[in-house]
Amino acid sequence: MGVKLLFIDDEDIVLRSSKRIFAGSGHEIDTAPSGDEGLAMAMAKDYDIVVTDLKMPGLGGMEVLKALRRDRPKTTVVIFTGFSSVDTAREALKNGAFDYVPKPFTPDELRSVIANAVEARKDAAGAKMLDLMAIVSHELKSPLAAVQTTATTLQRGYFGKLEPEQQRIVETIIRNCSYLEDIIRSYIDLSKMELDGLALFKEKVPFASAVVGPVLDMPGVRDNVRRMAIVTELDGDPVIEGDPNLLKILVANLVNNAVKYGAEGTPVRVRLTARDGELVLAVRNEGVGIPKEDMPRLFKRFERLKQKGTEGVKGSGLGLYISKTVVDKHRGRIWVEGEPGKWVEFFVALPY
Repeated sequence: MGVKLLFIDDEDIVLRSSKRIFAGSGHEIDTAPSGDEGLAMAMAKDYDIVVTDLKMPGLGGMEVLKALRRDRPKTTVVIFTGFSSVDTAREALKNGAFDYVPKPFTPDELRSVIANAVEARKDAAGAKMLDLMAIVSHELKSPLAAVQTTATTLQRGYFGKLEPEQQRIVETIIRNCSYLEDIIRSYIDLSKMELDGLALFKEKVPFASAVVGPVLDMPGVRDNVRRMAIVTELDGDPVIEGDPNLLKILVANLVNNAVKYGAEGTPVRVRLTARDGELVLAVRNEGVGIPKEDMPRLFKRFERLKQKGTEGVKGSGLGLYISKTVVDKHRGRIWVEGEPGKWVEFFVALPY
């Protein structure tokens, strides 16, 4: 997606060259032949990036920079400067300019600085969005937890035994609170991945003790498994290189998915083996299973299968999509096997 660019310079050849360099780039390009005209344009239109010469008749680039920092603080400013003005350009950086381009410049030099400015704007926007989502998540989770705690208290009979109809209503409240928690968590996880470009913070990770163990001890997972046992078969504690936080999201999604769709009273089996240069995690549950023709759809965003036996199961439709995103970033593989009406097993293979 292009950005809105304004080039300000009193040399016509610089303006024409700048427009030619970015022709076909997808950016919206405007030019101004003076500081006064350029500043008026920048105040009238919300430009993403303004590139201004330092030394111009009338209003100079430093004055343009200061005015934009004061009145258009979200606009990124880049400075054009001649060799004799490099010291002044450095002063401009101290006053808030993003970077400077010495004249004469090559097309690649100008493209590189603008590309860096565009990326910096994306990073800043992403960081603000993550901050906003964290606040929204907190504001949603707090009242949600209060509702869930109150409903659980009623369900356990602390204020007297409930009638059957009252019990069903309370169970519906608790179930929908869990559903909303799942949606909030999934959206936060997905937003972090996509806004951060899913940057990996790689380190040596003992998979059984640093990923599987902590996931099975998470309060949300512990609450889910009260209705069915989790059986683990862990072949040692193989160490892989990866992001422990993302790997926990992966395992938690697979385990919660197995519990959610497993038949009550049957176990969820979590197996971990290391062979042929790969760590293989398998999570299996017994229950309705998945028709083979539907398996390729499972890892798509917002995809939820509607089949007999899962009518009361709610979810965001993001868990398996997020799982595949994490696996892909770790250069691994994820797939599913199963028999409709009997069992389903998800496999993850990661470089070991």
